[in-house]
Amino acid sequence: MWVILPLLMFMAVDALKILQIVPGFTNSHVLFNYRLAETLKFLGHDVKMWTQMEMAMLDTGNNKLPTGVTEHRIAIHFKDKLKTEGLKVFQSLMFSAGDAYDLWWTGQEFKDMRVEACAQMLDHDPKFHKFQVFAQFRAENFDLAIAHFHDLCPLAIADKIGVKKVGRVVWITHGTSIYDFAAVQLGLRTLPASVPHPLSSASFTLSFPDRVFNLLWHLSLLDFVNLPQNLLHDENEYYRSIVDEGKPDLWELSRHVPALLINGERMLDFPRPLPIHITFSGELGVKKALSKGKHLPIPAAKKVEFDEELRSILDQPSKGIIVFSLGTVSNTTNMPEQMIVSSAPFFVPGYFVQLFQKSFVEAFAKLDDYTILWRMEGKVG
Repeated sequence: MWVILPLLMFMAVDALKILQIVPGFTNSHVLFNYRLAETLKFLGHDVKMWTQMEMAMLDTGNNKLPTGVTEHRIAIHFKDKLKTEGLKVFQSLMFSAGDAYDLWWTGQEFKDMRVEACAQMLDHDPKFHKFQVFAQFRAENFDLAIAHFHDLCPLAIADKIGVKKVGRVVWITHGTSIYDFAAVQLGLRTLPASVPHPLSSASFTLSFPDRVFNLLWHLSLLDFVNLPQNLLHDENEYYRSIVDEGKPDLWELSRHVPALLINGERMLDFPRPLPIHITFSGELGVKKALSKGKHLPIPAAKKVEFDEELRSILDQPSKGIIVFSLGTVSNTTNMPEQMIVSSAPFFVPGYFVQLFQKSFVEAFAKLDDYTILWRMEGKVG
């Protein structure tokens, strides 16, 4: 029963001092963690954020820090210019006819970036630096750390800060499924011949050839575009080289992590047996929270004020509004021109087949009864 306690403590105990360790890779990572911090703050907890900033992938002007939450941002500087321009590299791959090698290469580049970023964060406080961030965070005496799982470095950070001797670290993921990259260090076995690989086209009903190809995907050690499994081992080797002999390494620290919260709903994922300490967070904070035996009211919907240009679009008479956005990495501003305004053939990443389709503009034009709001990160043309 003890393993489910971290899942209940958010609503069942008095205010906790919570440290959120945030990977500032894309806007979606930061925004998801801001929303979680806002929920925790609403439940009465004291939240501070440790956010690593890298790859110039963020346009944080639209991401507002929740009221009452404080944040310390760690700037990461890569020596390799290719890694510094990581956003442009990833975006160029999103709309190209990539292959399995491109995915593998991207994963290895991302792995090196994770290890280098981890080294910079753990060595953040120079000996004679006026602002000792680790000392300041250590003085907070945090009850709990919530770490966004992309690698094992948050365990090293929590250990250095002294978050209840790392016995109070909970993993979260803003993805809607659990990848083997995360499952492997939580004791969840993967059966490569039956569990569909995220990058394969396999469904849960697999033929024999499907199982063979699915097995090959698993053997590639690549879980997702930027999550190679050898990252965990390389990062642990680095960590062992900087800590005293006899101290626990990252794999040993990970054994004390009691839970993983997946940002999704169980019914929307492939059926898979999960141990009790891995669960879907679902609608955390939507239900009425309990505090000292009293029900806290659900916060009223916030009134959003739009600027004049956007308001004029929203006020146009139509059957409804369709918002089209692919996020930070799959930035629609960088789409090839033929995907936007022509009928030329193009490739869709992940399918490896040539498709002859109308452009998005031509397709949206057929929905003349609706208002189409296309979110662009920058100017086109």
